Amino acid sequence: MTDVASPAPHPSGNLLLIAARAPVPGQTKTRLGAAIGMDRAAALAAAFLTDLARRFAPGDPRFALGWAFSPPEYDFSVVLATIGCPRGVKGWPLLVPQAGADWGERQANLLRWGAARGYARTVLIASDSPHLGANVPLRAFAALADHDVALGRVHDGGYYLIGLRGFHDVFSGVPMSTADAAGRLVERAHALGLTVAATPPTFDVDEEADLDRLRRALAPSGAAAPATWAALGDLGLR
Repeated sequence: MTDVASPAPHPSGNLLLIAARAPVPGQTKTRLGAAIGMDRAAALAAAFLTDLARRFAPGDPRFALGWAFSPPEYDFSVVLATIGCPRGVKGWPLLVPQAGADWGERQANLLRWGAARGYARTVLIASDSPHLGANVPLRAFAALADHDVALGRVHDGGYYLIGLRGFHDVFSGVPMSTADAAGRLVERAHALGLTVAATPPTFDVDEEADLDRLRRALAPSGAAAPATWAALGDLGLR
């Protein structure tokens, strides 16, 4: 696995990776796209990335920032420029291609990559929760000061955040995208003798029913995710 730039580890020892797919119709948010149309789903995914890019900006003194992108052959710098993060800004984020046969393997590779680059704590968040508060990854980093694993669950049994102090293989044998993925991951961690801290639970947006949760979370003004709120209106989804 390679990255566009690999500077020395951040002084904080913290690395925040945002997992994201390029917002291409038919290649992202496909379960949602089956209900609302692939073009609308991709436009909404782009709005999610815009809000996250504004919230977790380059140059934060509390962590290094990276985008863990898929597909790996995509020029993700084009996506960042489109959503308002042009190359050359201070603290240009790391670009790390996702590599692996499945999501579990890709997560393991990303977290292993962070540890191998000298980061003491690596936190990986999904890009399916545009309302996610800026303090949540910070809570995960703080928890990793005296825990081995940090985990943030979502309503469907999965998780939106996984963080590790160093690297531990907590993914082997854990089924991804299932109703007990988070629980099985905790079981795996405990079996390895690791301590686990929880960050606040939330929801992610994978299917049409999740849009109701999103609208409620952002109403009435959309201040928590303005690009997403605007996109919901523009796409006739509000």
